[in-house]
Amino acid sequence: MGIAVAVLILFGIAGALPGLMMFAGIIALILGIVALLANGIKWARIPNRKFGAGVAGAALVLTIAGGALSGTEGTAGPEELLEESAVAETLQADLASFIGKSCEFDYQVMTQGDDNNYCDEDSIGALIWVDQETHDRAEADLAVAREAETKKKLEEAAAAKAKEAEQAKTAEAAETAKAKEAADAEKAKTAAAAKAKEAAETRKAKAAAATKTKEAADAKKAKAAAAAKAQNAADAKAALAAEKARKKNAEAEVRKSPSNTYYKNCTAVRNAGAAPIFRGEPGYSRKLDRDGDGVACE
Repeated sequence: MGIAVAVLILFGIAGALPGLMMFAGIIALILGIVALLANGIKWARIPNRKFGAGVAGAALVLTIAGGALSGTEGTAGPEELLEESAVAETLQADLASFIGKSCEFDYQVMTQGDDNNYCDEDSIGALIWVDQETHDRAEADLAVAREAETKKKLEEAAAAKAKEAEQAKTAEAAETAKAKEAADAEKAKTAAAAKAKEAAETRKAKAAAATKTKEAADAKKAKAAAAAKAQNAADAKAALAAEKARKKNAEAEVRKSPSNTYYKNCTAVRNAGAAPIFRGEPGYSRKLDRDGDGVACE
């Protein structure tokens, strides 16, 4: 510990204390992290994780402090730099020998007696030394250019204002025209609505008349259909009565004159051209009439 303190004092005297603080802080930070992971480092006198965390925290503070000291050492204040940069240089050599040579900053000035050289931009933007007369002429030209630029900006502002006023006037006229157009559209819409209403009423009246006509036609058609249906029913009834009479007569004839006609199946009946066979006709049998409706091989 004594040796370490002595080394710190020596480095502090030598002006290297910030660097030493950063170095020692980094080493201690590494040891603290290792102690956290390994639950202590016996040879470094770090018994557990808690102590290791304390070492790491102290090392981090020491490193930051060293960095802060290192950043502030040898740094001059802004005022000092400005004063050093802006101070006029007194030269023993002839000022004319520097004319046309390059310089670094546009605020530099060379002074010799009552004569001055200035660091100004040339036509291509490079910084060179110029004499008092050239500098004054450049400053005058710059003032004229600035005045012209100011005048141009004022004229552009006035033109923009006039243009804005014209645009406002045009917008107002457009708004008036738009309002008139909207009023005309509303008027036309009202007229169209009235016309549509009238047309709708006309269509409604026509539809009512058509419905009435259709109802009359439907009634007439229904009446005719009912009559036709009744006629069809009468015809069907008569046909049925005739069919029953025919069957009855056929059965009577069969009973009067028995037939020996016999068919093995309906295929034989169809091959003989006798299908269908009604009950009472020659060849009829219950075997061929599967549904028992009195018609075989239908």
